[in-house]
Amino acid sequence: MTIPRVEVITSVERRRHWSRAEKERLVAASLEPGVTVSEVARSAGLHVSQLFRWRKQLCTRIDAPPAPESQALVPVQIVPD
Repeated sequence: MTIPRVEVITSVERRRHWSRAEKERLVAASLEPGVTVSEVARSAGLHVSQLFRWRKQLCTRIDAPPAPESQALVPVQIVPD
């Protein structure tokens, strides 16, 4: 008679919470010359797509045109000639 193999799970895996400072540090490291995003993500134990998402959230394009101040409507007054 063979006994079936039993797997015992001893802990619950939870999502890690990354502080803004940690995200900024990792994003900055991924922007260093000669460094790949994959290397930084692997060393921190996170998925590459997560690091790309943080880069998108934390970085702004330098060559992007400035955003308009507001898109508010301006009142118009019509006067007779």
